[in-house]
Amino acid sequence: MKIRRIQATLVRAFAAIVVMTIVLIGAVTLDFFRRTLVDSAEQSTMQFAAQLSRIVDNYIGYMNDIALVVMEDEDVRAYMAAPAGSAPRDRTRIGQFLGSIRKVRTDIDGVFLLPRRGGADGIAPADVIASSPGAKVNPDYDFGRVAQAKLGARVEEPFVSSAHVENMIDGRYPWVISLVREFRGRDGAPQGYIQVDLNYAIIEDLCKDIQLGSSGYVFIIGAGGDIVYHPRQQLVYGNLKTERIAELLALRAGFLTSRVDGREILYTAKGSERTGWIIVVVSYLSELLAGSQRAVYTFALLAILCFAVSVLVSSFVSVRISRPIEALRKSMQEVEKGNFDMDITVECSNEVYQLARDCDIAVKKVRDLIEQNRKEGEQKRLLELRALQGQINPHFLYNTLDSIIWMIELGENERAIDVTSSLARFFRLGISRGSEIITIRTEIDYLETYLSIQKMRYQDKLDYEIAFQPELFGYRILKLLVQPLVENAIYHGIKNKESPGMLRVSGERAGETMLIRVADDGVGMPPERLAALRATLAEPVGHGAQAHADVPGGVGVRNVRERIALYFGAEYGLSFESSLGVGTTATIRIPLVEEAEP
Repeated sequence: MKIRRIQATLVRAFAAIVVMTIVLIGAVTLDFFRRTLVDSAEQSTMQFAAQLSRIVDNYIGYMNDIALVVMEDEDVRAYMAAPAGSAPRDRTRIGQFLGSIRKVRTDIDGVFLLPRRGGADGIAPADVIASSPGAKVNPDYDFGRVAQAKLGARVEEPFVSSAHVENMIDGRYPWVISLVREFRGRDGAPQGYIQVDLNYAIIEDLCKDIQLGSSGYVFIIGAGGDIVYHPRQQLVYGNLKTERIAELLALRAGFLTSRVDGREILYTAKGSERTGWIIVVVSYLSELLAGSQRAVYTFALLAILCFAVSVLVSSFVSVRISRPIEALRKSMQEVEKGNFDMDITVECSNEVYQLARDCDIAVKKVRDLIEQNRKEGEQKRLLELRALQGQINPHFLYNTLDSIIWMIELGENERAIDVTSSLARFFRLGISRGSEIITIRTEIDYLETYLSIQKMRYQDKLDYEIAFQPELFGYRILKLLVQPLVENAIYHGIKNKESPGMLRVSGERAGETMLIRVADDGVGMPPERLAALRATLAEPVGHGAQAHADVPGGVGVRNVRERIALYFGAEYGLSFESSLGVGTTATIRIPLVEEAEP
């Protein structure tokens, strides 16, 4: 079969020069148009940010003017200059004076005089005068924080805080922005502070109704990098939304383009010299460039007209090329879905035919490798399950034989005979049912036999109870999955308890899963040992076998957890709850399995 080269066919069919010209002109035009739109948006958003910054500065300036007016009042000056222990001035008139300021401007939440005449940093709660009539100053208020905010500041420079909850008045917790000035006498001696609180709702009202497209918004950053206002403040605090705070602090004024939460954003920042805050206008470039879509459509129409000629000439050739490629693509889509039992064939006389044949060979090889890997994986998993299960019986056998020897040495031959008989019955049950996965009823028989052995060993020191929902008896479980946890509960919980102990093994259905709990009222585990045990369970399967040697029952716990993961999957497993002196509960979570092991 003569093979014709696709490359030669495409070169003869398509007018490459026309296509390259259209793409080049279109890219340059659209890029220029996009830049023009972005530059225009930057100018308008910067004007908007500057205007909002001036409004905020005016509010702060008004707060400062109020502070200066209060500081010039003679009664206020006399009160602030009064020494400690002197007769107080007319506090009522001064309080009315401060209250009148608050009444005139509802945006002012409070005005406070803080003389330094005792208490923390020289400020005593009893000396504080507030603008709220009958207000009681919070005795636990940290007045030292006010002084700390002014350390190093010059007299003529007020301190402006970020948004915070003001709790100076007992029982009131408004969100405010505070302006604090140091109060000095005529001689320049420091006498305390004056604080003016601006209602935070004013800043919020200024910003929350601002609409910049359908998604744009405005937020304010404090001088220290904290968020003064954000329309999605709860999302920011919950780390569900991120902003480029560090870059904006370094920028202070200008533009920053970034990608946040998967969208390209234009930040326009304008810093305030008076407050140190940064007004940030957020615009989404996808909205700013919405107007460019019309230019794209216009250019696309021209491109279609120019390209129509080449399409008419090459249509016949394109059909001949596209059909086999489409057939090959559909075949490979079936392969992507996991269908390897198919033959990949196309009807053509060029390189696509050779490609399809190579793909068919590759798919068949992959199919053979998958089948081989599946068989090897099943064999490996079976061997691992048997190896893990093999670790249980020798461990139990060693402990039981050790107990029998101990009974014989003490002359308790009858008990030793009973334990030996029960041990033989235990292993006879295991031999007679050689499958690795058994019914719940069979597992209960194992547990009954095992606990009867332990009951004969410990007599009155051990009581037990096995309670499974009857509907679970027909479901299946890995053999001896529960026994290591029962053994741990006895040896590490009840055995070390001075009084008799109770062991309860229960099973219940929870949806499509089965929960098996082994609970004891033994000595329990201290928090550090419980944490170490949970860390062992959190490690990858087959990893860290020696990482927690001091964990009680660590071998048995890892054994149970790894067997569950190998057979049922990593989403199922084992968990522990324990309280020192109360007891321990181990919970196995596995799926409901009805069918027998393959």
